[in-house]
Amino acid sequence: MAGRCLIAFLITASCLSVSVSGQLPGDLFALGVASRLRVDGNSTKLGSILEQLTFEEGFVFTKDVTYVQFLDRVMEEERALRSIGTWDVPHPWLNLFVPRSRILDFDSGVLKGVFAGANPIGVILMNMWDERMMAVAGNDDVFYVIGLLRSAVALGDVEHLERENEAVLAFCHNEGIGCKQYLPHYLSLDGWQHHFGAKWSRVTELKAMYDPHGILSSGQRIFSSSVLVALVAM
Repeated sequence: MAGRCLIAFLITASCLSVSVSGQLPGDLFALGVASRLRVDGNSTKLGSILEQLTFEEGFVFTKDVTYVQFLDRVMEEERALRSIGTWDVPHPWLNLFVPRSRILDFDSGVLKGVFAGANPIGVILMNMWDERMMAVAGNDDVFYVIGLLRSAVALGDVEHLERENEAVLAFCHNEGIGCKQYLPHYLSLDGWQHHFGAKWSRVTELKAMYDPHGILSSGQRIFSSSVLVALVAM
């Protein structure tokens, strides 16, 4: 069975600032769609989806791969990055869940603000999820997963990218964006409680029930031994 990966470069919204031979000014999305080919009708279905989008048609391309190749597609990217020496370098990544209601504010303040004029090595990924996903993502039913996946390839890049990440978090906090970090690192219990918000009571309930000795995820330091003792005793 084969999978088809379709990439379209959109010119109607902002995500990545790129230049294509100077012909397409502004910020562009790179939209990827994967489809399992079962019958010939899938091509027609993909075509009907594309008809609903506004994009530069000359930048649409498809690639047919086997199912295993599709699952292992990140390895191909790793090989490419290794070949140019940008794999074994620091990666000050920042992953955020941004509520759909504030995505335009995030775009103007971060992508067009903090990152204005930046030309980093790496990518910015955006995916849309809903509340059915097991993640802490604020109060909206639908939210975006924003991955700022950048690489430090030159002297001073690590400090610079980390400062930009801090600026992104500061902007979101000051503007009340309500975003949540994916794989965050907090130094206090208050930080974790703020992160989980209304779900904190459920988190503590599950921890006391299934991991009373704190064996799982101990490296995150969410629950100290004294906190676990108190939870189990409740």
